Amino acid sequence: MKKIVSVLVFLLFILLVFPLNVSAGDEENPEIEDEAENDVVDYLDIISAWFYEEADQPDFLYICLKVVEINEKPLKQHLTVKWEYNGIKCSAGLAIGYGEPCFLYQAGWGHGFWFQEHYQEIEGFVNLETGVITFKIPKVLIKNPQKGDVLTKTYAMTFKRFGFIGRMGFDRAVLRSLIEILIKQNLSDFGPNEGYGKDYIIQY
Repeated sequence: MKKIVSVLVFLLFILLVFPLNVSAGDEENPEIEDEAENDVVDYLDIISAWFYEEADQPDFLYICLKVVEINEKPLKQHLTVKWEYNGIKCSAGLAIGYGEPCFLYQAGWGHGFWFQEHYQEIEGFVNLETGVITFKIPKVLIKNPQKGDVLTKTYAMTFKRFGFIGRMGFDRAVLRSLIEILIKQNLSDFGPNEGYGKDYIIQY
């Protein structure tokens, strides 16, 4: 009996001193996984996405989204990661727009027309060699999740949006479908293709 108690005490000590960080993802263990697909254009083709935090920056959530390649040329790309927190839809995304090129990183919560959305510009950067986009998100912009809270229904979505009407929450599906028929590739992708990725537990 004493041996059993000793083993249990030892295991408890190990768990307290070296907590299992199973909820924090990385490129080798991402929350969201997808496979490269021949029928999706490379710059929209999702590979994976993962969430993580830094102990010395507890007010920020980091999310990385990896695609087959980053292409600065095509207009109006949207590359996003989405989740729910307490039933509220949240997301972070990169819009590659017109010009030299224009990179706009945003994060927030809500979905729909302007008055239903609460998004602000955030820090982010792109690694052109690896195809990884990193979002640095102030937690206050995504309903301020606390340590132990769970982000659910995680998934990634990429797509092209055409024209001003797209900014109003509409998608010109007919135009996109016609272009897809001409180029014989899809101009959108989801990861995973079905369902959702893993939940993420806030660490700090």
